[in-house]
Amino acid sequence: MGRQRHPRPYHLALDQGGLSITTAVIPPVSERNRAGVQIALLLWPLLGLLAFCVLPWAREGRAFLAGGPSGLALLGTLPVLWVPLIALVATLALSFLGRATRAPPTLAAALAGFLVTAFFIVFRNEPADLGALITALALLSVTGMALSDTGIIKADRFIASSTLWVGLFLILFVMFPLYRVLRGAFGETGFSLEAFRSVLTSPAFFVLENETTARSEATLALIATIIGAVAGLGLSLWRKRPVWVILRNTLLAALGVGIFAALYFGFGALRNSVLLAISVATAATALALAFALLGTRSRVPFGPYLFVPLALAGYAIGSLAASTPQTAGLGIVFKAIGVLAGVGLAWWLTRRRITAGKLLGVFSLLPIITPPFVIGFALIFLLGRQGLITSGILGLDTDALLGTLGVGIAQTLAYTPIAYLVLVGVVKSLNGTLEEAAVTLGASRWHVLKTVIWPLVRPGLANAFLLTIIESLADFGNPFVMGGSFLATQVYFSVEFNPAEASVYGTVLLALSVSAFLAQQAWVGRTSFTTITGKPAAGMVTPLPAVLERVLLFVFMIWVLFVGAVYGSMFFGALVKLWGFDNTFTFEHIRNLSVGSLGVFFNTLKIAAISSLPVLILSVVIAYLITRQKFFGRGFIELGSLLSFAVPGTVIGIGYILALNSGFAYMTGTMLILIVAFIFRNMPVGIRSAVANLRQIDPALEEASTTLRAGSLTTLWRVVMPLIRPALISALIFAFVRAMTAISQIIFLISPDHKVVTSEVLSMVERGQLGDAAALSALLVFTLAVVIALMTWGVGRMGGSKAGVSV
Repeated sequence: MGRQRHPRPYHLALDQGGLSITTAVIPPVSERNRAGVQIALLLWPLLGLLAFCVLPWAREGRAFLAGGPSGLALLGTLPVLWVPLIALVATLALSFLGRATRAPPTLAAALAGFLVTAFFIVFRNEPADLGALITALALLSVTGMALSDTGIIKADRFIASSTLWVGLFLILFVMFPLYRVLRGAFGETGFSLEAFRSVLTSPAFFVLENETTARSEATLALIATIIGAVAGLGLSLWRKRPVWVILRNTLLAALGVGIFAALYFGFGALRNSVLLAISVATAATALALAFALLGTRSRVPFGPYLFVPLALAGYAIGSLAASTPQTAGLGIVFKAIGVLAGVGLAWWLTRRRITAGKLLGVFSLLPIITPPFVIGFALIFLLGRQGLITSGILGLDTDALLGTLGVGIAQTLAYTPIAYLVLVGVVKSLNGTLEEAAVTLGASRWHVLKTVIWPLVRPGLANAFLLTIIESLADFGNPFVMGGSFLATQVYFSVEFNPAEASVYGTVLLALSVSAFLAQQAWVGRTSFTTITGKPAAGMVTPLPAVLERVLLFVFMIWVLFVGAVYGSMFFGALVKLWGFDNTFTFEHIRNLSVGSLGVFFNTLKIAAISSLPVLILSVVIAYLITRQKFFGRGFIELGSLLSFAVPGTVIGIGYILALNSGFAYMTGTMLILIVAFIFRNMPVGIRSAVANLRQIDPALEEASTTLRAGSLTTLWRVVMPLIRPALISALIFAFVRAMTAISQIIFLISPDHKVVTSEVLSMVERGQLGDAAALSALLVFTLAVVIALMTWGVGRMGGSKAGVSV
């Protein structure tokens, strides 16, 4: 009788052609189980024992591994540390037993060891070193694996341990900082409203009645409130609403109009921030919707609209080039060359039939490669006392276009592209069949736009409006550069001298963001906006009305010229001695970069690169958990992972200062606190990207891997990640770029030893070194433009091959 041959199991593999299933020799289940026990359950206890016995448990300052007693050396003075030591030894010994025998005692020992270690770290109130942290994480990992082995968590060991790790990180670096902000506002030692009373009654926060004006602002606000109540009552009576609805609408109308009137007629940081946020969000969302419709529905060549504007722009550039002492006699030559270059570019765009939609692809990259405050800084060159527009074109000698108006212009330029990125996807996903049906029934283009397109883009409009409001409220750089009293700047000026006052301002910012979110939910409501049903939609989209298309093309033309002027002024300011006063060409500002700014630039590159990889890992793991797994606490992980992005960055910065400035998590003044801030601020973007791609992958591929006895970690590494690789690379580069351009969340966290580019630019502007600031900003924009171009090319190459399944 011949030897019995075991069937050869299948093995999943990903290659350039897609997913293939091949045969491979896989060890019997019993052998693989024993190997799994040896690797999974031996690694973490051994790592924990090594950290307990060798690495220091406490820091005397900020630096890690600077020396100190290990856990083993502290046993004599701190007998409580015997608990984690015994837990590590016990779990190591129990790992050699069978699963059913070892699981309950392993869970009890590991959980007891972790809780004792965590309480020791937290309540000892001294900076913890790597020995204590690694010991706690090792015991937490063993606890997760034991929860899986006992069946309490219905998932494998990797999923169970990852859930505990992610939950711990969210508590420490998202929930705890927000808690510290609220605690600082309501009293450190006990509940108190003294800090709130001090801030809310301060004229710098808000005052309605200004004694220096002839009019009575309170009377005007009261009259507006009465008018609002009458309007709400009249509208309800005209619509014949029930009595309780009439009372509700009347009260809401009076309250809404009264609040808006008080803000409009009042003074202070609250008034400025709220009105600015509403104005910027409205303008940015409207422009973004216009550009999204123009980019997806206009086929008209954009070149003819640019002949005159580009000729004028070339003339202005020639005038600037001829304004230096070295080129004073060549004015006519430079102006002629500029006009010819502008006309030639417009002719080339016309011949190539370049539409607005193609230019919008470049336009959408602007918010990614440019820190928002750099736009405000560049506007000084255009709208300042010696600005190109104010002084050169309008002949004005004023700074009136700066301040609140300038901040509004800068924020609109900075955040319209962000709103566009939200809305362009919504507009592209509209089902053309609905528009085609409306046209078939005799609807005009205007009617289709009003009754079909507008209702379907409401969710996108609400999301863009909410995102823009949050960004505007949290913006610190533009108000700091261009002047004005706003909540974000008040936080900055009060955090050093009165942390409780800064906490109150942060709490107000948080409340405003939450209010904006609730208003968004109320506007969108529970209406269904589903237009993608899985059935093919072959309908053609309706072109824009001809008049509207021309108007939007004209608006976009002005936008392109103004944005070009903003960036051009920044580069020009880096090449002259002092814009408006001495336009002598010089490379002095570029040479000054080598003195100290290049060191800051490379330090920022290092911090951004280090923080990007954890963003990628956490994004993939969290996205996999919330889309493919069902477990207790999934909602908490999803909410916590997105909360750090919904909260204004200024509030997160205050929270990190209050939470990580003392105690076991003492990190202020180190590079680590900047890295952590970037990780948890940029992580939600990676999560959303990974979730969107995971929902496009058939779970059957992962089920096939599980059927072949692959664990979740193997499935995630071998099957899922290769399929979503372009999205992961995009998220990685996005995290890197956002870390390079961030300012609001880290303005309070930087130190003399760990500066970043954005803070250095702000410092230069504050010291009056506008040329040096322009040179450093130009270097940052150019570097990030190269990174984005390489990213786009690399992702395009990776996304070129179609994934398939072959057997």
